[in-house]
Amino acid sequence: MTQTLKDQGLNSDPWSCSVSAAIGDVFGVGSQLRVRRDVDNLAVYTVAEIREQDPANVVRMSSIARQRLGTSDVFTGTLHTPLSTKLMTDAQAENAGAFVERIADHPQNQGLLLMAPHGGRIEFNTDHQARLAAKDLAGGDVSTWCCSGWRTDNGSTHSRWHVSTTEISPLSFPGLATIANRGFAYAVGFHGMKADGVLVGGGAPNELKQMVRQAIKSVVGNNPVTVVNGGKNSGVSDTNVVNWITAGNGGGIQLEQSSEIRSKYWSDVAHAVADVFADLI
Repeated sequence: MTQTLKDQGLNSDPWSCSVSAAIGDVFGVGSQLRVRRDVDNLAVYTVAEIREQDPANVVRMSSIARQRLGTSDVFTGTLHTPLSTKLMTDAQAENAGAFVERIADHPQNQGLLLMAPHGGRIEFNTDHQARLAAKDLAGGDVSTWCCSGWRTDNGSTHSRWHVSTTEISPLSFPGLATIANRGFAYAVGFHGMKADGVLVGGGAPNELKQMVRQAIKSVVGNNPVTVVNGGKNSGVSDTNVVNWITAGNGGGIQLEQSSEIRSKYWSDVAHAVADVFADLI
């Protein structure tokens, strides 16, 4: 793993890398890969560029990207798919510090997809929210897709496993690939943020966002619940998975929630979301 070049535009990017053509045959542009420096230092990156001129075994990333692996120096490492290749329960995955994907779907479902790309300890309780809302809607036209990650040391799970919602690729998530072209009417992504309260974003119509806001506001006490249509954490990009997974990019709701919300009100929020969509699917 060596340094990016100035003209690549990746020197301030902690989440991306470039790869040689040989590596690009396996991990294409836009896909995710897991880089392991040693047994204790590994992280997921997105392939931003394939460099035909680089030697076959070269991966380039910025010094701040390498710091996610415990060093700013260049080093020799190994490449892997981002997800665990072993079948395991969530409890086993937690004990192993693994990253796993879960999907509950029927091929005919097109109504609602409940998503948690950053479950486990990446953004805690978000995967539980997706599954609880789905349970409330059992028997309806609803599917779930979740990814959950853990680690066994005291380091940042977010730093190790987080992939931005605008970067998540079906090339790297087999479960997601099975529904990528489904065209759901609606999708809800459960997320976590550092700020207070809840942000209701995504590419869905403002009327639907307001419905979701009102439902959540009624169950989270005095915490602020705000509809956002632009800016940080708004989730409005067409490249956001919660939007492109829906028909015409027009049915995505992204929920950004504080730690307090996910600690004290996670189940209340899940029930509130289910109540909104019970009459829509």
